Amino acid sequence: MPYLDNEIYYEVYGEGRPLMLIHGAWASHEWWRMQIPEFSKKYKVIALDVRGHGKSARLEKPTTVKKFAEDVDRVLTHLNIDEIVLAGWSMGGMISAQYYFDHPDKVKGLILISSRLHKRPRMLIEAYLRSIREMFTLFMDFADFEGFESLKYEDEVKKEVEKMFSPSTDPEVVKWAIEDLTNNRRRDYLNIVKTLARFDASDKLHMIKVPTLIIVGDKDERTPPEFSKRIHERIPNSKLVIISGYGHYVLLERPDIVNKEVLAFLDEIGYR
Repeated sequence: MPYLDNEIYYEVYGEGRPLMLIHGAWASHEWWRMQIPEFSKKYKVIALDVRGHGKSARLEKPTTVKKFAEDVDRVLTHLNIDEIVLAGWSMGGMISAQYYFDHPDKVKGLILISSRLHKRPRMLIEAYLRSIREMFTLFMDFADFEGFESLKYEDEVKKEVEKMFSPSTDPEVVKWAIEDLTNNRRRDYLNIVKTLARFDASDKLHMIKVPTLIIVGDKDERTPPEFSKRIHERIPNSKLVIISGYGHYVLLERPDIVNKEVLAFLDEIGYR
């Protein structure tokens, strides 16, 4: 299996100029399942599991988005890649932006899908409240604090996920998403939320000089279109695409539109 130092799991598909895909919180590289087959026809696609997700090392305590970006750089260095276009969904957008700030000379373009790049202190409060609540409710399986064995907890995950999809979504896609999300530990997820709550790049967005594509669904409640509009206003060379009728999981619900926009963007900036 392609592990870096037995910590970061990644997969590589196709040949050509490199394109890295970075998933959102509580997900895994598998969430790019609708993009990888298309993108890898023209590009060398690298999809990793962010620390604390999927097959990568667990996250025992809150960290920083900068540390996640360092993991990205370790993978790219290991693969001898010195130029990259980064595509980040949700949390992946934060990591992609941070990577640009740390390595602007290596980044040829950014693709930010359903993301936010400003601080949300309320997230931190909610994370701590949720931690306390779970310790004292039936949603916590006291026999295995790190597991998802509680059926009641899985029901809560199911309710949360189903709210994020549009009614027209294929039930099999929804079922798969629930299963993939519940593969991650609750403790890791709470540490992720605490990490992301502190992230704020709003005062640096004007420094992004590379072409940037921003995609969001107009029904996105997790990262509303206003967040993407704010990013678009502050990044000079950026393009905003709002997909009507869909929410936070737009890359799974409308891969046809997402893929078309991404490939057209890469072609427009001469990244072939």
